[in-house]
Amino acid sequence: MTVVLKENEWAHDMIQSNDLGKKPSETLRRVARYYLDNGCSPVDTRKRLDSFLIRCEPTSSLPKWSDALDYAVSRAVKYESINIDSIDITDAEMRRIDALDGKQIKRLAFTLLCLAKYWKIVIPDGDYWVNNKDTEIMALANINTSIKRQGLMYWTLREAGMVQFSKKVDNTNVKVCFVEDGEAILHITDFRNLGYQYLMYHGEPYFECANCGITTKISNPDNKRRQKYCNECAAKIHLQQRVASVMRHRNAV
Repeated sequence: MTVVLKENEWAHDMIQSNDLGKKPSETLRRVARYYLDNGCSPVDTRKRLDSFLIRCEPTSSLPKWSDALDYAVSRAVKYESINIDSIDITDAEMRRIDALDGKQIKRLAFTLLCLAKYWKIVIPDGDYWVNNKDTEIMALANINTSIKRQGLMYWTLREAGMVQFSKKVDNTNVKVCFVEDGEAILHITDFRNLGYQYLMYHGEPYFECANCGITTKISNPDNKRRQKYCNECAAKIHLQQRVASVMRHRNAV
């Protein structure tokens, strides 16, 4: 499941932008929960999902989507929306991570810690188990390496007493064992590019885009002018400015 700290805010943005996202089933469930939390009945919510789907995909066939839309509402009714202000990282936890040897394994440990704390809030009885797929974890940690290397990093964390594996052979869940109370030194409010956020905290050339909020690498660290936008947002803003300039010129003629 895509990690979202404030589901209703996220759903509102998807509704405003008419966006089904990369995982439509998750989007529909969260949008349904948003409507329910804003006073809609399950029946009315189901109708609103029809409208939302058509706005996102005008050529969609409602009969073909009927089961998926029904399921989204039924799931939304069962689960409350997630509303987390931040995931806090303590000084003691960060020192455990920083003591590891290698940037990739540090980013992996940091990401696992963030996920473990997230799931502990969502599922209080979860005891800091992480059930995300390995591919999702590596993507969040901004790690691109071989399966063998991934396994080695997990094994190193296990030997360090920082994670525990499930006893079930077919269960790939990981329990994080280095959660410690203390003063919070970092507040995570966005789960995109957690690996980059770890590097940015330690002074490496990364920044938070002023438009979309994603943490990304500074394009030209030697440039004294502070980079404000990620490349994708910069391209969109530049296009918007060009269009606005052309329209102003036309209106002035």
